[in-house]
Amino acid sequence: MHITSKSAKMKTLMADETFQMVMKEIMEQQVAVFINVNSTTDERDDAHDIIRVLGKIEDYFDSVIADEAIYNRKQKRKK
Repeated sequence: MHITSKSAKMKTLMADETFQMVMKEIMEQQVAVFINVNSTTDERDDAHDIIRVLGKIEDYFDSVIADEAIYNRKQKRKK
């Protein structure tokens, strides 16, 4: 998939209210587990891993959008 198409899809997904709600709710659920003094070590470890994965997903979206910006700058220089 071309970088501009991929970036457009990422931007659409990131702007989607349902996607935003799901990401926010998952994050809140995991933070609640992580800070709950009654949660087990395994539960906190799992919550921590999930929080890190959500961050990686957001980082990936950002990197695709940044790649498109770099691509666009290079295209402008060629003209």
